[in-house]
Amino acid sequence: MVKYTPNYNLGKLEGTDMYSVLPQNANMDIIDTTLKGLDTKVTDLLADVVWQEAELLNGWESYGVGYEPKFALDKHNNLIMKGAIKNGVMTRGTILFILPETMRPVVYRIFVTSCNNQIHDPYEYKAIELVIEPNGAVALGSSIPYTEFVGLDNISIKL
Repeated sequence: MVKYTPNYNLGKLEGTDMYSVLPQNANMDIIDTTLKGLDTKVTDLLADVVWQEAELLNGWESYGVGYEPKFALDKHNNLIMKGAIKNGVMTRGTILFILPETMRPVVYRIFVTSCNNQIHDPYEYKAIELVIEPNGAVALGSSIPYTEFVGLDNISIKL
């Protein structure tokens, strides 16, 4: 006898059940509909986002095409960032760029991201700290070992 999952009501065959593609197809329809609903929510959330290019400081530059460092506010007033940078000053406290007054947090915020040595070992990533200060400075919260790639993706805070 088929049992059902608690969240999406997907059919789960028992070990003694005869296999049929019908329950599997029904499961696929449920999954497809659920994923489309999530996709629509994410698309709607980002629909009105206006990305601004970061003006990089202290020798930092964009990692390249498709990785331009950008930031924006979504419609729920979350500051979001994306992109990657390279080749700047590596010491703790170095300012990467400054956010406009309308996108600054009230308190000091700390994030973990990664840096990478793309030249010698593209698979060796190191965790590093970035900070966003109330004055809008986005800076290195720790000294970093590599400058060939510093990721900004998935940095998000509620303002």
